[in-house]
Amino acid sequence: MTGKYVRSVIEVFGRPPFLPLEEHSKKALLATEKLNAALKAYFAKEPSLEVVERLGAEINGLEQEADYIKQQIRTGLSSSVKIPLDPKLLLDFLTEQDCIVNGARNAVYWMKLREYGTPGGLPPLSLEIRKGFLKLGAKVSKSIETYHSLIKKLYRLVATSFSKPQLKATFALVPEVYRLEQEVDILESKLMKLIFKEEQNLHGAGVKHLTELVELIGELADRASKAADTLQTMVIRR
Repeated sequence: MTGKYVRSVIEVFGRPPFLPLEEHSKKALLATEKLNAALKAYFAKEPSLEVVERLGAEINGLEQEADYIKQQIRTGLSSSVKIPLDPKLLLDFLTEQDCIVNGARNAVYWMKLREYGTPGGLPPLSLEIRKGFLKLGAKVSKSIETYHSLIKKLYRLVATSFSKPQLKATFALVPEVYRLEQEVDILESKLMKLIFKEEQNLHGAGVKHLTELVELIGELADRASKAADTLQTMVIRR
């Protein structure tokens, strides 16, 4: 070493190492859980937009907290920092993970633009469509929960210097993240068909609103899958 002060990964990421990545992932999990709760309130037999509004505000708060953690991680990464992983891939991974929180915020915002089944609002949606959205929300929530379980193993992976047993234990969850993302895609397709089937009742604006909402919700599972893939690539290329 040339005398230039080199900070360790522990100094940058705190004790234990990489804990901020797990904390950031936790924000994504909480945001998804609140989105799922908002979907239950929005697509209930008697919708509660007050609940949706409150949960949306809470997700906004989580997004701000996630942004702060993200900025701290980015600031901590510099040429003077020694980490056992490619910094560029780590930032790519962080970006994908951050999109989960942003996606939950966007979905709730889009939800609030149009009201169904409320006094002064549009007619209620069919039971099939409402159930379809609840199934989609539950599956996406399960996807992010599984993804977060994967991220929680990252510290142990680093602490054991990427031992083969720990690598195997960690990445055993990756196929499950992929599988859940595929199941989300299937639910999206089925729900899209239901929406277009009721095009005459929903009209163009209703179809646009609901199909866009389907895509916004499903995107969270896509981001989790991409983040898991980037994480695996990052570790393999270390």
